[in-house]
Amino acid sequence: WISPSQPLGIAESRALSGLLTALAVKTVTHVHTTQYTAIAAEKQNAESLAKPFAKHVGHVLFAYIDSMNDPLCILTLDIRRELEPGLFSLCEMLGEYNRYALMASALDSGSKTLMKSLWREYEKQRYVGKG
Repeated sequence: WISPSQPLGIAESRALSGLLTALAVKTVTHVHTTQYTAIAAEKQNAESLAKPFAKHVGHVLFAYIDSMNDPLCILTLDIRRELEPGLFSLCEMLGEYNRYALMASALDSGSKTLMKSLWREYEKQRYVGKG
């Protein structure tokens, strides 16, 4: 899907980031019924896909960091900036505990540096509810 002749562009990066961000947005699943009842309306709760996807987030972040560490894979600054909102959304889903587990088990020293840098940028922009 991504090849040297057709690399990831800015538009594709923006679309991928939007998809990753949309995983954390709560939506109501639409259920097709023959009758609309108040009971059916109550059963429709707004849920996000963040919790089911959370078990895969470490692997997705690992793949991103691994590609950043690969000398043959070039992600320009513009592409990385477009991917940031989606990556920050993944960091939110990952959480502190799983970040430590990823750092301890899967990453080498170069990858740990990249992960720390990504996490530092994520923490700078994260809303913490103060003020």
